[in-house]
Amino acid sequence: MQWRILNDRRRIMSWTADKLSQKAYVRSELERRGLNSVLRLPEVYWVGTDIRELQSIAHQLPARWALKPNHSSGRFKLFDTRVRPINWDALVKLGDSWNQRDEEELVLGHWAYGQARHVLIAEERVGAGSEPDAEVKGWCFGGTLHIFTLFHTLSRRNANYGRGYERVLTGHERELPATAATSFEDIPAPLRDQMCAAMEALAAPFDHVRVDCFVEGGVIWFNELSTYARGGLGQMRPEMERARGDRWTLPALSASDPREAEWRALLGPLPRGSLQ
Repeated sequence: MQWRILNDRRRIMSWTADKLSQKAYVRSELERRGLNSVLRLPEVYWVGTDIRELQSIAHQLPARWALKPNHSSGRFKLFDTRVRPINWDALVKLGDSWNQRDEEELVLGHWAYGQARHVLIAEERVGAGSEPDAEVKGWCFGGTLHIFTLFHTLSRRNANYGRGYERVLTGHERELPATAATSFEDIPAPLRDQMCAAMEALAAPFDHVRVDCFVEGGVIWFNELSTYARGGLGQMRPEMERARGDRWTLPALSASDPREAEWRALLGPLPRGSLQ
């Protein structure tokens, strides 16, 4: 991962930190492979840089929605106006701060975040509770899914499953016991197979990418593609790190890419939200 951060400036990497580009890629790639009904994408209501513009169409927003910067990681704000009114003055200040360059490109050196378009997104909020039931992260190498990590959003505990859906114990401090049932096992087998196929379809052009989805009420929602997972700084047992590293064949940076024009187009004109 550190090699990627320091060296990989290929066109395929340039759009991977741009949330709107990710949605466009996912929609196109799944449709190309006849899998567009497997993953649901949150609807984008508004795209812009000035929260005051969003405030002017607030009457069109549903009660529950989410705000995110298009070009950052880990930043989001969830709203439910049935529970609490929106403090628009505070949100304007937050939006102004989110529009700035942040640690992803200024400190961590994650090049793709510097290529992402600096705008804000108001989008559909997944689930009916405070957070979705669980998040499934598919670690893919060379287009093949190696391991699933299921992360329970409320308990902050996780469980890992192999490509054949068997439990894999990694020794992580927050790992659920082998005997603990998880919501991953509640996903019907045919839907699990479809989710796996969709993840591998999205991962096919990459030497390594993590495909993250939410699981909520029997529906699989696309969350994001992660090309700088943990920034290469996350700790894991040596045998797990070695198992993942052995599956990652680093790319030839000077090799031609027949899809380069497609990748370039993903950072083209900004789309508008459905309420604009």
